Amino acid sequence: MDDLTEKMLASSTIDDPVETRQLYIDMEASLPIDVCFAGTSIKPLQQQLSHLEITKNKIFTIEKLLYLGDQGGILCNISSPEDDQQAMISITHLKVDLDHPLADRINFYQKKRTLALAIANSGTRRAAAKPKRKKRGFGG
Repeated sequence: MDDLTEKMLASSTIDDPVETRQLYIDMEASLPIDVCFAGTSIKPLQQQLSHLEITKNKIFTIEKLLYLGDQGGILCNISSPEDDQQAMISITHLKVDLDHPLADRINFYQKKRTLALAIANSGTRRAAAKPKRKKRGFGG
C-alpha cells in the first residue's frame, strides 16, 4: 500500500481506517475478483458508463484497486473479458459472488459505507442512525 493511500485512510471520516486498510490489502491479494453490477445500480450507471455494456448478469473482473478516501472509498478498475471494456467504479456499485472468501467482508463494507454516506449527506450525526429502543408493554 502506497503512502498516499495510507494518508487518505488515516484522514477518512466515512470509512473505518483499520477495517478498510485490511479489506483493501486482502482484496489486492485476491485479485482478480469476478463481480457484476448490483441490481439497483444498473440503470443510473448505464448513462454514466455508456461505453460499457451493463446487464444484470454480465461478469466483470476487478483488475486493480485504488482508495480515494471519503470521496470514492475503494475504487475498482473493472474489465470485461468478453469485449475488453474497462471502467473505474466504486465497490459499492458491485456485487461479489457469495462463494468468494471475502464476500461477507466486502458486503459489510458496502453497507457500512452506504449508510455513512447517507448520514453525511443528510447533515445528521451518526448517533441519529442508531435504531430506537423497543418500547415494552402495550400501546408502544
